[in-house]
Amino acid sequence: MYKIGEFAKLTGASIRTLRYYDKIDLLKPDDIDLFTGYRYYSERQLEDYKLILNLKDVGFSLEEIIRYKDSITDEILLKKKEELLLSQNDLNRKIKKLDMMRSTLSQEKVDKPKVLTREERK
Repeated sequence: MYKIGEFAKLTGASIRTLRYYDKIDLLKPDDIDLFTGYRYYSERQLEDYKLILNLKDVGFSLEEIIRYKDSITDEILLKKKEELLLSQNDLNRKIKKLDMMRSTLSQEKVDKPKVLTREERK
């Protein structure tokens, strides 16, 4: 069993994050000493924490992770993939629109005759 500080060092998480995960029922310590209140984590929970990090990294919210952490299925992962692909398509559309706006702006600068200042006219 690892004390919270040891577990934090092993995972790279902050103690604050681990306490928060405990509070929201995302990653509860395997044991809490009733006298001292120390939280203890098991070896198995290292893998649980890695799963949480991986799910966060691919776009799952903490709420989704809490909901699915004990029952991740291929269907859930495919649904997230579809969401990401839709987001990617939306971003690609926005990027194309920005490029068109830039092109239009550049063309307007080329087409627009330059207005000379008094100093330039002399």
